[in-house]
Amino acid sequence: MAHSIPPAPDLSLFFNRFSQEELHQIGLALIQRSQISSSSSDKQQHVINPGVSQHISRTQPIDNRPLIDTVTSIPSPSFPPIMNHQQIQQQPIVSKVCPHMEKECTPVSSSTTRRPASDSFDNVGGSSSYNNNKKQKNNDDNLSSYVQAEPQQPTLRPPSPLSTHTRQLSFNMNILKRAVSNNLPCFFITFDQSIEINNIPSSIQVAIMLKKLFSNSQLHIKDLSLCTQAGERRFKFAVSDKADFLTLFNWTWPDNIENKKVEIAKPRSLPDCYSLVVRYVPTEVNYEIARSEIIKSISSAVSFSSINYQQRRRPSYDIRFSVHNLEQYQTALQLGRIAIGQHFLPLTNYHTSYRMTYCTACWKIGHMRSQCQFPVCCRKCLVPYTNGVKHICQDNALRCAQCGENHFSLEAICPIVKKYKDELKLAVDNALSTGVIKRPPLVDNLPRPFQLHHKEFPTLHKEQTVSRTAWHTTDKDISFSSSNNDMTELIMPNKYSSSLNVHAQSFFPSSSDHLSSSIKSPFENALSKLDSWKFPFKTQKRIVPILSDWFSSSTLNNVLSHWENNPCPSRNKFTPVNILTYNVEGWGTRALEAIDLIYKVDSPICVFTEVGELWDTIKVPHFSSFHQKGTNHSGGVMILIGKHLKATRIDTDIENTVIVDVFGLSEQIRIIGIYWPQGQKRNLNDISPFLIKGTLLIGDFNATSDVWCSPYTDPRGTTLMKWIEDTDLAFIPTNHHSSKRSNRHIDLPFTNLNRADCETIFFGTSDHWPLVVRSPDIVG
Repeated sequence: MAHSIPPAPDLSLFFNRFSQEELHQIGLALIQRSQISSSSSDKQQHVINPGVSQHISRTQPIDNRPLIDTVTSIPSPSFPPIMNHQQIQQQPIVSKVCPHMEKECTPVSSSTTRRPASDSFDNVGGSSSYNNNKKQKNNDDNLSSYVQAEPQQPTLRPPSPLSTHTRQLSFNMNILKRAVSNNLPCFFITFDQSIEINNIPSSIQVAIMLKKLFSNSQLHIKDLSLCTQAGERRFKFAVSDKADFLTLFNWTWPDNIENKKVEIAKPRSLPDCYSLVVRYVPTEVNYEIARSEIIKSISSAVSFSSINYQQRRRPSYDIRFSVHNLEQYQTALQLGRIAIGQHFLPLTNYHTSYRMTYCTACWKIGHMRSQCQFPVCCRKCLVPYTNGVKHICQDNALRCAQCGENHFSLEAICPIVKKYKDELKLAVDNALSTGVIKRPPLVDNLPRPFQLHHKEFPTLHKEQTVSRTAWHTTDKDISFSSSNNDMTELIMPNKYSSSLNVHAQSFFPSSSDHLSSSIKSPFENALSKLDSWKFPFKTQKRIVPILSDWFSSSTLNNVLSHWENNPCPSRNKFTPVNILTYNVEGWGTRALEAIDLIYKVDSPICVFTEVGELWDTIKVPHFSSFHQKGTNHSGGVMILIGKHLKATRIDTDIENTVIVDVFGLSEQIRIIGIYWPQGQKRNLNDISPFLIKGTLLIGDFNATSDVWCSPYTDPRGTTLMKWIEDTDLAFIPTNHHSSKRSNRHIDLPFTNLNRADCETIFFGTSDHWPLVVRSPDIVG
């Protein structure tokens, strides 16, 4: 009886189940299998299933054609979830002999059991290959179900560490989104045990209580992003704004809220979004020195740590720190650089690594605690906790939940954690580049829309436009067609009028000023602009003659001819000289600020105290420097003299003291700069031989007296005052005390000149205000 040949299966239905990448892998596997020799196939078949190989005839020809059943041996591109505690037990490799092959079999090597390819065809009946394969499949499914059933049973044993594996990890959408999340940590509020359970408010009532507390305390908190119960008497709440978080983090919380005794638990440390990194700090700069320089620039900097890189060409390291003041954080980030020694180093955000997904019960990576079936274990020894029993680790031995070695389960030295982080980074970067996920922006970095204020950029009305006829000039004359108002735009601000701590003012005048400018003359408009641009009075006095010549002349040639024949008078050589003194508290940190101050007050003679060891890192242009070291690394005095003056240093070995004679003024003057720290013992009689006529003794004495604009007199002030009287020196009073921390006046000027006055300059970020001393007898 002739057997009917079953119809060929429809391959299109089968291949439609695979993507282009899977089909490409299938093709590569088929080509590889077609190149396998028959001898290796016999040996492999004998090793895989010796029981079945006894029934295979060795005289039959070898068929190397790839069959559809061999598709089951190709690994699937979709991988199972990683590090799941339910897959701790490795699945055994189940092999079988394909029914259509005589000499060749392919073991199942994929970690995920897949349905045989023949099972995807329609049942056409009478197919012996399908029946045999179905029978073999049932046996394999029974074995596979037996192997997979064991890990599903809950157990109270501690989780066994996973052995090191080389399989590729896969990440679901929740893991990818959690990796780039930047949620701010929560605050916890716990009600006291004295409050009965029935009187404990609900989470909504707690949120209302907190809002009332913020309102009564005048805390401008936008809104709570979370408020939920985290225990019988414990609630947690959070905010989504960075400014609100710092306000609550720095605030001193009360002990009672609406007559209920509570305890507020703040986060232990600031999150990474408040961290900054100083990049490329040279290794020759000591870490402690760099740390102190950063604190002097950013007073709210905390939690310092160094970051070392091995792959950098130049030997350097980074310093990471957190800033708990949002205004200082944003200002420092806006400046972008910070001075440490002679280096002006970049200051950037701290880019945190992607967050791992891990379980706080079994301490394995790849799943959360809500998905874990293991009991809560100790993170050190991985032994489960017992209710009512205080847990004590035996021998204080650490155990990793990933590899079983002697370290914490989430440390970076673990090879499995390192592999997880590397593959997580690749997956997240790929998801971000393809747009599958998006990094949530920080609240303060959101793009702000442009807002037009009516006082900025005033509208030019048509009726205010004045038409001007062209000037009739000869060929020799050069005419210009700009209006007088446009001519005033040629006035450039003084290049030395910038300030580090003064915000830029509005460049354009207000609308009311613009309307009134149409009534004034062009010369008056120019003068009003000088006032609106905050030009110093000295600069305005120099510009007024130039503007008068400009607006009074009809042509440019007339202006130039007038200036050539009548040159501008030279600078008044009889201007009193400004002598500046300033405690910079570290020259390496405030050198740029000090240079800006020098040009702001126009001082050719400067005395800087407490300059530190980095006094020679940044030079002031066109100034000669004279330095004397101090008793510690932060002490020292430096005197700067403009190079247009002649200066001679008087040799002395007195610490924290510099003596310089200055020539080129109306008369010779001797400058003695002093820094007297609290811990230094000084004999003032050592300075007496250097006191001559025309001496100015100035510096930071750390001495107070009620005679010298201080609220009281200390012992050092008494000693200094007696010595001043014996040496015929006089104190120069000022308009304000020099200390920012108190009402003490500790930066003191003394002189034996006939006339002198002093002024306190409210400038700078140091703890001291600068002083400017001038005398009508010393001009230049």
